[in-house]
Amino acid sequence: MPPLQSARTRAGRVLLASSNPHTQATLRAMLAGCDAVTRIDEAWSLPEACGLSRSVDLVLFEATESGRLGVTAALDGLRTAGAPAVIVVSADSNPEIVRNSLHAGAVSFVLTWSDLRALHATVGAALDGQGLVPTEVVQPALEQSHGRMRAVVESLALAVEAKDSVTSRHLRSVTHLAVQLAAQIDPDIATSDEFRYGCLLHDVGKIGVPERILSKPAPLTDDEWVVMRSHPDTGARVVEPLGLPQTVVDVVRHHHERWDGLGYPDGLAGEAIPLAARIFAVCDALDAMTSERPYRDPLPHSIAYARVRREAGRQFDPAVVAALERGVLRGEIELGGQATSTGASSTRLRRRRVGGAAQLVESVFIPNPDVIRAL
Repeated sequence: MPPLQSARTRAGRVLLASSNPHTQATLRAMLAGCDAVTRIDEAWSLPEACGLSRSVDLVLFEATESGRLGVTAALDGLRTAGAPAVIVVSADSNPEIVRNSLHAGAVSFVLTWSDLRALHATVGAALDGQGLVPTEVVQPALEQSHGRMRAVVESLALAVEAKDSVTSRHLRSVTHLAVQLAAQIDPDIATSDEFRYGCLLHDVGKIGVPERILSKPAPLTDDEWVVMRSHPDTGARVVEPLGLPQTVVDVVRHHHERWDGLGYPDGLAGEAIPLAARIFAVCDALDAMTSERPYRDPLPHSIAYARVRREAGRQFDPAVVAALERGVLRGEIELGGQATSTGASSTRLRRRRVGGAAQLVESVFIPNPDVIRAL
Protein backbone atom coordinates (compact mmCIF):
# COMPACT_ATOMS: atom_id res chain seq x y z
CA MET A 1 0.00 0.00 0.00
CA PRO A 2 1.32 3.53 -0.77
CA PRO A 3 2.09 5.87 2.14
CA LEU A 4 -1.07 6.69 4.09
CA GLN A 5 -1.30 10.26 2.96
CA SER A 6 -2.80 12.05 0.02
CA ALA A 7 -2.09 15.47 -1.47
CA ARG A 8 -5.78 16.38 -1.32
CA THR A 9 -7.03 19.32 -3.32
CA ARG A 10 -10.65 19.07 -2.21
CA ALA A 11 -12.94 17.93 0.60
CA GLY A 12 -16.48 16.69 0.26
CA ARG A 13 -19.74 15.30 1.51
CA VAL A 14 -19.91 11.58 2.28
CA LEU A 15 -22.91 9.23 2.31
CA LEU A 16 -22.80 6.13 4.54
CA ALA A 17 -25.02 3.44 3.00
CA SER A 18 -25.73 0.52 5.36
CA SER A 19 -28.70 -0.94 7.20
CA ASN A 20 -26.42 -2.06 10.02
CA PRO A 21 -26.52 0.44 12.93
CA HIS A 22 -23.15 -0.76 14.20
CA THR A 23 -21.50 -0.15 10.81
CA GLN A 24 -23.09 3.28 10.53
CA ALA A 25 -22.03 4.31 14.03
CA THR A 26 -18.49 2.97 13.60
CA LEU A 27 -17.87 4.68 10.27
CA ARG A 28 -19.45 7.95 11.42
CA ALA A 29 -17.19 8.01 14.50
CA MET A 30 -14.08 7.15 12.48
CA LEU A 31 -14.79 9.79 9.84
CA ALA A 32 -15.64 12.51 12.35
CA GLY A 33 -12.03 13.60 12.53
CA CYS A 34 -11.25 13.28 8.82
CA ASP A 35 -10.22 16.66 7.40
CA ALA A 36 -11.39 15.65 3.92
CA VAL A 37 -15.00 15.13 5.01
CA THR A 38 -17.23 18.22 5.27
CA ARG A 39 -20.49 16.43 6.05
CA ILE A 40 -21.71 12.87 6.72
CA ASP A 41 -25.14 11.70 5.59
CA GLU A 42 -26.73 8.27 6.08
CA ALA A 43 -28.82 5.93 3.94
CA TRP A 44 -30.27 2.75 5.40
CA SER A 45 -30.94 0.82 2.20
CA LEU A 46 -29.71 0.59 -1.39
CA PRO A 47 -32.77 2.38 -2.83
CA GLU A 48 -32.33 5.20 -0.32
CA ALA A 49 -28.65 5.43 -1.16
CA CYS A 50 -29.47 5.66 -4.86
CA GLY A 51 -31.89 8.48 -4.12
CA LEU A 52 -29.32 10.50 -2.17
CA SER A 53 -26.17 9.66 -4.11
CA ARG A 54 -26.44 12.53 -6.58
CA SER A 55 -26.19 15.11 -3.80
CA VAL A 56 -22.93 13.82 -2.28
CA ASP A 57 -19.30 13.55 -3.37
CA LEU A 58 -18.63 10.00 -2.15
CA VAL A 59 -20.66 6.95 -1.12
CA LEU A 60 -19.39 4.37 1.38
CA PHE A 61 -21.52 1.36 0.51
CA GLU A 62 -21.57 -1.79 2.66
CA ALA A 63 -21.21 -4.89 0.46
CA THR A 64 -23.85 -6.86 2.38
CA GLU A 65 -26.48 -4.36 1.23
CA SER A 66 -26.20 -5.70 -2.32
CA GLY A 67 -28.15 -8.80 -1.24
CA ARG A 68 -29.24 -11.04 -4.09
CA LEU A 69 -28.37 -8.37 -6.63
CA GLY A 70 -24.67 -8.84 -6.05
CA VAL A 71 -22.14 -6.08 -5.62
CA THR A 72 -21.75 -5.56 -9.38
CA ALA A 73 -25.46 -4.84 -9.90
CA ALA A 74 -25.59 -2.68 -6.77
CA LEU A 75 -22.70 -0.51 -7.96
CA ASP A 76 -24.26 -0.25 -11.41
CA GLY A 77 -27.41 1.04 -9.71
CA LEU A 78 -25.51 3.62 -7.70
CA ARG A 79 -23.65 4.86 -10.77
CA THR A 80 -26.88 5.07 -12.75
CA ALA A 81 -28.40 7.09 -9.90
CA GLY A 82 -25.54 9.59 -10.15
CA ALA A 83 -23.07 8.52 -7.46
CA PRO A 84 -19.76 10.26 -8.33
CA ALA A 85 -17.52 7.72 -6.53
CA VAL A 86 -18.13 4.63 -4.38
CA ILE A 87 -16.00 2.93 -1.75
CA VAL A 88 -17.23 -0.57 -0.90
CA VAL A 89 -17.15 -1.36 2.82
CA SER A 90 -17.11 -4.89 4.24
CA ALA A 91 -16.20 -6.76 7.40
CA ASP A 92 -14.65 -9.48 5.23
CA SER A 93 -11.72 -9.17 2.85
CA ASN A 94 -12.97 -12.06 0.72
CA PRO A 95 -10.83 -11.87 -2.45
CA GLU A 96 -13.82 -12.51 -4.71
CA ILE A 97 -15.80 -9.62 -3.18
CA VAL A 98 -12.77 -7.34 -3.43
CA ARG A 99 -12.20 -8.21 -7.09
CA ASN A 100 -15.87 -7.92 -8.02
CA SER A 101 -16.16 -4.55 -6.29
CA LEU A 102 -13.12 -3.04 -7.97
CA HIS A 103 -13.98 -4.53 -11.36
CA ALA A 104 -17.50 -3.11 -11.05
CA GLY A 105 -16.13 0.39 -10.65
CA ALA A 106 -15.59 0.95 -6.92
CA VAL A 107 -12.76 3.42 -6.47
CA SER A 108 -11.58 1.63 -3.31
CA PHE A 109 -12.44 -1.11 -0.83
CA VAL A 110 -12.13 -0.76 2.96
CA LEU A 111 -12.83 -2.96 5.95
CA THR A 112 -15.11 -1.88 8.76
CA TRP A 113 -12.25 -2.61 11.14
CA SER A 114 -9.67 -0.65 9.10
CA ASP A 115 -6.96 1.35 10.78
CA LEU A 116 -8.16 4.96 11.29
CA ARG A 117 -5.31 6.45 9.25
CA ALA A 118 -5.92 3.94 6.45
CA LEU A 119 -9.62 4.84 6.31
CA HIS A 120 -8.91 8.59 6.28
CA ALA A 121 -6.28 8.19 3.56
CA THR A 122 -8.59 6.03 1.44
CA VAL A 123 -11.52 8.48 1.76
CA GLY A 124 -9.26 11.45 1.09
CA ALA A 125 -7.81 9.83 -2.01
CA ALA A 126 -11.29 8.92 -3.30
CA LEU A 127 -12.50 12.50 -2.90
CA ASP A 128 -9.45 13.54 -4.91
CA GLY A 129 -10.31 11.04 -7.66
CA GLN A 130 -7.70 8.42 -6.73
CA GLY A 131 -7.97 4.77 -5.72
CA LEU A 132 -6.19 3.58 -2.59
CA VAL A 133 -6.69 0.04 -1.26
CA PRO A 134 -5.31 -0.79 2.23
CA THR A 135 -2.83 -3.65 2.61
CA GLU A 136 -5.16 -5.71 4.79
CA VAL A 137 -7.61 -5.78 1.88
CA VAL A 138 -5.08 -6.62 -0.81
CA GLN A 139 -3.15 -9.33 1.08
CA PRO A 140 -5.80 -12.09 1.04
CA ALA A 141 -6.37 -11.56 -2.67
CA LEU A 142 -2.63 -11.75 -3.30
CA GLU A 143 -2.36 -14.94 -1.24
CA GLN A 144 -5.19 -16.51 -3.17
CA SER A 145 -3.60 -15.45 -6.45
CA HIS A 146 -0.25 -16.93 -5.38
CA GLY A 147 -1.98 -20.15 -4.41
CA ARG A 148 -3.52 -20.44 -7.85
CA MET A 149 -0.18 -19.60 -9.44
CA ARG A 150 1.56 -22.35 -7.48
CA ALA A 151 -1.09 -24.83 -8.58
CA VAL A 152 -0.58 -23.87 -12.24
CA VAL A 153 3.20 -24.15 -11.96
CA GLU A 154 3.03 -27.52 -10.21
CA SER A 155 0.66 -28.87 -12.85
CA LEU A 156 2.90 -27.78 -15.70
CA ALA A 157 6.02 -29.10 -13.95
CA LEU A 158 4.32 -32.48 -13.51
CA ALA A 159 3.47 -32.48 -17.21
CA VAL A 160 7.13 -31.92 -18.08
CA GLU A 161 8.22 -34.64 -15.66
CA ALA A 162 5.76 -37.09 -17.16
CA LYS A 163 7.11 -36.28 -20.62
CA ASP A 164 10.80 -36.72 -19.82
CA SER A 165 12.24 -38.38 -16.71
CA VAL A 166 15.69 -36.86 -17.41
CA THR A 167 14.21 -33.36 -17.39
CA SER A 168 12.33 -34.24 -14.19
CA ARG A 169 15.54 -34.76 -12.21
CA HIS A 170 17.09 -31.70 -13.83
CA LEU A 171 14.25 -29.35 -12.81
CA ARG A 172 14.75 -29.75 -9.06
CA SER A 173 18.53 -29.66 -8.97
CA VAL A 174 18.92 -26.71 -11.34
CA THR A 175 16.35 -24.67 -9.41
CA HIS A 176 18.28 -25.21 -6.16
CA LEU A 177 21.54 -24.15 -7.81
CA ALA A 178 19.95 -21.13 -9.50
CA VAL A 179 18.57 -19.81 -6.22
CA GLN A 180 22.04 -20.10 -4.66
CA LEU A 181 23.62 -18.16 -7.52
CA ALA A 182 20.87 -15.52 -7.60
CA ALA A 183 21.51 -14.86 -3.91
CA GLN A 184 25.04 -13.73 -4.85
CA ILE A 185 23.69 -11.22 -7.38
CA ASP A 186 20.24 -10.01 -6.37
CA PRO A 187 18.63 -11.35 -3.17
CA ASP A 188 15.23 -10.12 -4.35
CA ILE A 189 15.42 -12.47 -7.34
CA ALA A 190 16.63 -15.34 -5.16
CA THR A 191 13.74 -15.05 -2.73
CA SER A 192 11.01 -14.50 -5.31
CA ASP A 193 8.52 -17.23 -6.16
CA GLU A 194 8.54 -15.93 -9.72
CA PHE A 195 12.20 -16.86 -10.23
CA ARG A 196 11.71 -20.34 -8.81
CA TYR A 197 8.64 -20.81 -10.99
CA GLY A 198 10.64 -19.79 -14.04
CA CYS A 199 13.38 -22.28 -13.15
CA LEU A 200 10.89 -25.09 -12.69
CA LEU A 201 9.12 -24.29 -15.95
CA HIS A 202 12.14 -23.42 -18.11
CA ASP A 203 11.77 -26.58 -20.18
CA VAL A 204 7.97 -26.64 -20.33
CA GLY A 205 8.26 -26.19 -24.11
CA LYS A 206 9.70 -29.70 -24.35
CA ILE A 207 6.13 -30.90 -24.00
CA GLY A 208 6.01 -30.18 -27.73
CA VAL A 209 9.21 -32.08 -28.55
CA PRO A 210 8.70 -35.75 -29.61
CA GLU A 211 10.10 -38.30 -27.17
CA ARG A 212 12.15 -39.90 -29.94
CA ILE A 213 14.15 -36.65 -30.07
CA LEU A 214 14.35 -36.08 -26.31
CA SER A 215 15.62 -39.59 -25.63
CA LYS A 216 17.65 -40.18 -28.80
CA PRO A 217 20.97 -41.83 -27.81
CA ALA A 218 22.78 -40.42 -30.86
CA PRO A 219 23.48 -37.00 -32.40
CA LEU A 220 20.44 -35.11 -33.63
CA THR A 221 19.92 -34.36 -37.29
CA ASP A 222 19.60 -30.78 -38.50
CA ASP A 223 15.83 -31.14 -38.69
CA GLU A 224 15.70 -32.58 -35.17
CA TRP A 225 17.74 -29.63 -33.91
CA VAL A 226 15.19 -27.24 -35.38
CA VAL A 227 12.51 -28.97 -33.31
CA MET A 228 14.66 -29.05 -30.16
CA ARG A 229 15.55 -25.37 -30.45
CA SER A 230 11.88 -24.45 -30.68
CA HIS A 231 11.20 -25.36 -27.05
CA PRO A 232 11.96 -21.91 -25.49
CA ASP A 233 9.52 -20.22 -27.86
CA THR A 234 6.95 -22.99 -27.36
CA GLY A 235 7.35 -22.71 -23.60
CA ALA A 236 6.81 -18.95 -23.63
CA ARG A 237 3.62 -19.41 -25.66
CA VAL A 238 2.44 -21.91 -23.05
CA VAL A 239 3.01 -19.69 -20.00
CA GLU A 240 2.18 -16.21 -21.37
CA PRO A 241 -1.62 -16.73 -21.60
CA LEU A 242 -1.68 -18.01 -18.00
CA GLY A 243 -0.96 -14.58 -16.57
CA LEU A 244 2.24 -15.71 -14.85
CA PRO A 245 4.72 -12.97 -13.87
CA GLN A 246 7.11 -11.63 -16.51
CA THR A 247 10.11 -13.20 -14.75
CA VAL A 248 8.66 -16.64 -15.43
CA VAL A 249 8.25 -15.84 -19.14
CA ASP A 250 11.76 -14.34 -19.28
CA VAL A 251 13.44 -17.46 -17.92
CA VAL A 252 11.35 -19.81 -20.07
CA ARG A 253 11.94 -17.87 -23.29
CA HIS A 254 15.49 -16.59 -22.89
CA HIS A 255 17.45 -19.29 -21.02
CA HIS A 256 19.24 -20.27 -24.26
CA GLU A 257 20.27 -16.75 -25.26
CA ARG A 258 24.03 -16.09 -25.21
CA TRP A 259 25.96 -13.09 -23.98
CA ASP A 260 27.59 -12.79 -27.45
CA GLY A 261 24.22 -12.80 -29.22
CA LEU A 262 24.59 -16.23 -30.83
CA GLY A 263 21.86 -17.91 -28.80
CA TYR A 264 18.19 -18.51 -29.46
CA PRO A 265 15.26 -17.97 -29.94
CA ASP A 266 15.73 -14.17 -30.30
CA GLY A 267 19.49 -13.73 -30.58
CA LEU A 268 19.58 -11.25 -27.70
CA ALA A 269 23.02 -10.13 -26.51
CA GLY A 270 24.54 -8.72 -23.33
CA GLU A 271 22.24 -6.94 -20.92
CA ALA A 272 19.35 -7.13 -23.39
CA ILE A 273 18.92 -10.63 -22.00
CA PRO A 274 16.85 -10.44 -18.79
CA LEU A 275 19.03 -10.84 -15.68
CA ALA A 276 17.01 -13.77 -14.34
CA ALA A 277 17.59 -15.64 -17.61
CA ARG A 278 21.33 -14.83 -17.55
CA ILE A 279 21.61 -16.23 -14.03
CA PHE A 280 19.64 -19.32 -14.89
CA ALA A 281 21.60 -20.01 -18.11
CA VAL A 282 24.81 -20.55 -16.12
CA CYS A 283 23.13 -22.98 -13.74
CA ASP A 284 21.35 -24.76 -16.59
CA ALA A 285 24.67 -25.43 -18.28
CA LEU A 286 26.35 -26.62 -15.08
CA ASP A 287 23.56 -28.97 -14.13
CA ALA A 288 23.08 -30.34 -17.65
CA MET A 289 26.77 -31.13 -18.11
CA THR A 290 26.95 -32.96 -14.79
CA SER A 291 23.74 -34.94 -15.32
CA GLU A 292 23.46 -38.27 -17.12
CA ARG A 293 21.92 -38.11 -20.58
CA PRO A 294 20.80 -40.85 -23.02
CA TYR A 295 23.65 -39.89 -25.36
CA ARG A 296 26.51 -39.37 -22.85
CA ASP A 297 27.79 -39.90 -19.32
CA PRO A 298 27.84 -37.01 -16.82
CA LEU A 299 30.94 -34.83 -16.64
CA PRO A 300 32.79 -34.25 -13.35
CA HIS A 301 31.64 -31.09 -11.64
CA SER A 302 35.17 -29.66 -11.77
CA ILE A 303 35.25 -29.89 -15.57
CA ALA A 304 31.76 -28.42 -15.96
CA TYR A 305 32.75 -25.57 -13.65
CA ALA A 306 35.94 -24.91 -15.65
CA ARG A 307 33.98 -24.84 -18.91
CA VAL A 308 31.47 -22.32 -17.60
CA ARG A 309 34.27 -20.07 -16.33
CA ARG A 310 35.98 -20.25 -19.72
CA GLU A 311 32.80 -19.13 -21.46
CA ALA A 312 32.48 -15.90 -19.43
CA GLY A 313 32.02 -13.06 -21.88
CA ARG A 314 31.02 -15.36 -24.72
CA GLN A 315 28.22 -17.71 -23.79
CA PHE A 316 27.63 -16.31 -20.30
CA ASP A 317 27.42 -12.91 -18.60
CA PRO A 318 30.90 -12.39 -17.12
CA ALA A 319 29.45 -10.72 -14.03
CA VAL A 320 27.24 -13.74 -13.37
CA VAL A 321 30.19 -16.10 -13.77
CA ALA A 322 32.22 -13.92 -11.39
CA ALA A 323 29.38 -14.18 -8.85
CA LEU A 324 29.43 -17.95 -9.29
CA GLU A 325 33.17 -18.00 -8.54
CA ARG A 326 32.70 -15.86 -5.42
CA GLY A 327 29.89 -18.09 -4.16
CA VAL A 328 31.92 -21.23 -4.72
CA LEU A 329 35.00 -19.78 -3.00
CA ARG A 330 32.90 -18.79 0.01
CA GLY A 331 31.25 -22.18 0.17
CA GLU A 332 27.84 -20.59 -0.45
CA ILE A 333 27.31 -22.39 -3.75
CA GLU A 334 27.65 -26.15 -3.85
CA LEU A 335 28.46 -28.00 -7.03
CA GLY A 336 27.58 -31.66 -6.73
CA GLY A 337 27.30 -31.54 -2.96
CA GLN A 338 30.63 -29.78 -2.31
CA ALA A 339 32.18 -26.49 -3.28
CA THR A 340 34.72 -26.42 -6.08
CA SER A 341 36.84 -23.64 -4.71
CA THR A 342 39.51 -23.03 -7.35
CA GLY A 343 40.50 -23.84 -10.89
CA ALA A 344 43.61 -25.54 -9.48
CA SER A 345 41.51 -28.34 -8.01
CA SER A 346 40.16 -29.26 -11.45
CA THR A 347 43.69 -29.13 -12.84
CA ARG A 348 44.89 -31.58 -10.16
CA LEU A 349 41.96 -33.83 -11.00
CA ARG A 350 42.93 -33.91 -14.67
CA ARG A 351 46.58 -34.63 -13.79
CA ARG A 352 45.55 -37.57 -11.64
CA ARG A 353 43.66 -38.93 -14.62
CA VAL A 354 46.46 -38.57 -17.18
CA GLY A 355 45.36 -40.14 -20.45
CA GLY A 356 41.83 -40.59 -19.05
CA ALA A 357 38.39 -39.44 -20.11
CA ALA A 358 38.70 -36.04 -18.44
CA GLN A 359 41.45 -34.95 -20.83
CA LEU A 360 39.54 -36.33 -23.79
CA VAL A 361 36.29 -34.47 -23.15
CA GLU A 362 38.23 -31.29 -22.38
CA SER A 363 40.08 -31.46 -25.67
CA VAL A 364 36.96 -31.91 -27.81
CA PHE A 365 34.93 -29.17 -26.09
CA ILE A 366 33.38 -26.66 -28.50
CA PRO A 367 32.19 -23.42 -26.83
CA ASN A 368 28.61 -23.79 -28.03
CA PRO A 369 25.64 -24.66 -25.83
CA ASP A 370 24.24 -26.93 -28.54
CA VAL A 371 26.80 -29.63 -27.73
CA ILE A 372 24.89 -30.05 -24.49
CA ARG A 373 21.61 -31.18 -25.95
CA ALA A 374 19.37 -31.25 -22.91
CA LEU A 375 20.20 -27.80 -21.61
